[in-house]
Amino acid sequence: MREVKTICPYCGVGCGLILQAENGKLLGTKPDKDHPVSKGTLCPKGATAHEFVQHPDRLQSPLLRKNGRLVEVGWDEAYDYIVREIRRLQEAHGYDSLALISSTRSTVEENYIAQKFARAVLRTNNVDQCQRICHSATVTGLGTVMGTGAMSNSISEFLEPGPKVLMVIGANPAGSHPIIWSVWMKPALRNGTKLIVIDPRKTEVVKEAERIGIPVLHLPLRPGTEVAIFNAMAHHLIANNLHDEKFVAERCENFERFRETVCNYAPEKVEAICGVSAQQIKEAAELYASAKPASIAYGIGVTEHRNGVGNVMALANLAMITGNMGMKSGGLNALRGQNDVQGATDMVRPESLPGYQKWTDAEAVQKFESAWGVKLPIPTADKLVFCSLMWDRALKGELKGLYCIGEDVALTEGNMKKVERALRSLDLLIVQDIFMTKTAEYAHVVLPAASFAEKDGTFVNSERRVQLVRRTIDPVGQSKPDWVILCELAQRLGYPMRYNSSEEIFEEIRKLVPIYAGMTYKRLAEHNGLQWPCPSEDHPGTPTLHVGQFSRGRGKLMGVRYEPPAEEPDAQYPFVLTTGRSFMQYNAGTMSRRTKSGKAEPENHVQISKSDAERLGVAEGNRVKVVTRRGELMVKAKVTEIAPGVIWMPMHYSESPTNLLTNDAIDPVCGITEVKACAARVERV
Repeated sequence: MREVKTICPYCGVGCGLILQAENGKLLGTKPDKDHPVSKGTLCPKGATAHEFVQHPDRLQSPLLRKNGRLVEVGWDEAYDYIVREIRRLQEAHGYDSLALISSTRSTVEENYIAQKFARAVLRTNNVDQCQRICHSATVTGLGTVMGTGAMSNSISEFLEPGPKVLMVIGANPAGSHPIIWSVWMKPALRNGTKLIVIDPRKTEVVKEAERIGIPVLHLPLRPGTEVAIFNAMAHHLIANNLHDEKFVAERCENFERFRETVCNYAPEKVEAICGVSAQQIKEAAELYASAKPASIAYGIGVTEHRNGVGNVMALANLAMITGNMGMKSGGLNALRGQNDVQGATDMVRPESLPGYQKWTDAEAVQKFESAWGVKLPIPTADKLVFCSLMWDRALKGELKGLYCIGEDVALTEGNMKKVERALRSLDLLIVQDIFMTKTAEYAHVVLPAASFAEKDGTFVNSERRVQLVRRTIDPVGQSKPDWVILCELAQRLGYPMRYNSSEEIFEEIRKLVPIYAGMTYKRLAEHNGLQWPCPSEDHPGTPTLHVGQFSRGRGKLMGVRYEPPAEEPDAQYPFVLTTGRSFMQYNAGTMSRRTKSGKAEPENHVQISKSDAERLGVAEGNRVKVVTRRGELMVKAKVTEIAPGVIWMPMHYSESPTNLLTNDAIDPVCGITEVKACAARVERV
């Protein structure tokens, strides 16, 4: 039996696993005991990651829509159709009538090729990927105030040496990042780390900590009021001289203007906004500031709001005024959700060139133009087409064609009905994926892609660790790696894009992207991955950011004003609906629901507080109708510990899609959508 070391294809923890194969078939998965993050452990999703790869539902040949139906065709016919339609749309409507969405499940190399295909072949900067709807607020917010929009510290630092205080906000790592929780966070709590949790739900983090006898300060805030509570904590610290004046003076700027803003957010004033008592707000602020290092771990409960950038900046203020940046086991740590969302973000953003190189940097632009042999479609700030803006552009007739790689946007975007209308309106929809998805149902052509087990490349985990992914078996059927498909199409469209391997692509990346410059496949293999920035081949990588100074020089404290969600509860819709991930499922469910672990959570549900359930006459397991201004769903009720007036639903079920209900109000700065707060009502059926 053959055993191949690779990286888990699920969340952003980036666990090491070993795929077992024989006679071209995957037989099983086991943990990699030498992996520096997972330490010989796997969660149930990771342990069953081989099961979806050779599932009977896998796409095995191209599909082309003929007479209203998708039928199997050969690659040549599919390519001919795509080339003909792309050229037709470009000639009739211009280059910007097309757009491309790449995949956070694809490798770094494939995402690099995707943005190169968009910019050099399609000649448009209309390129994005799903970080737009999860952590684009992190990248923009932290990039602005600190200079780097990524997790500041290493996962191991949650335990080694370990923070004195851990504050978890808008995240449930026990469910969504289980190895971070079980291997690193929970042992730290046993060692004496104090825990603050800011979340409307009593999450598994709170419950498990209490089960092992760890006291938890839990602040059940109302979704959408994050800026108010972060400002109130900052107000209390400054008013009582509990902030780190030396750190602020030496390493930060804009303190006085920041203080002018937060002085309007006394905890007594804010408690009515966020549903948390002034006393709890003060206790949390004092506990977080009481000892160094203190670490913040946060998730999409912070970012997925129409003021997501403001939320991130307000949270960054707390880390900076307490002097908890640039030190081991401190920092501000965004827990990324997908296996390569960090790597995809490193490569694909309309706001920047790969490696966060600015469009305003003429030298960087010239470097890419020389390497690719083209003039780049340099955007202006007002012409950035985020994927969240593509749906309105399609409905207006401005966007005619979309190439969608590995993203089920019809299920994962807010206000799903509008997205479906937009997809139907397109003249050309190309979907490239490993399974038939809800998005693919609207496609004109569907291309079968290879899975993580069928190709080489790299994934980047949440701590910026670039790790090798290794091919274990041949691609199923006629499927091909994403980069191969894009290169073959580029050549048919007249652009010579040829590579012999993913390693050859990576070599091009490191020549053009300074934060990757010191990495080679050989070094990645020898060191179990390297954390960027890694500027030279003798550089060890960077476990902790902002040591000595921030990436931008001084950290910029920003006065952020609270703005309520786009929809607030009223008499007709008295609840706030918020959403998230469950333990056994993964995002759109296309992979996890085809494994044993995913079958443990077979259907959608709504979590509701005991007091709200009693008032509505709802008992555990009752069927209820959840209604918003965009639609309604019938699901089972789960009576749980959640803030009164708030309900929570997972987003994994295509037959019961929660994003049918959610709002698509957009943060005007970063383009993230507000799927974490909208007005809803619950009716017993």
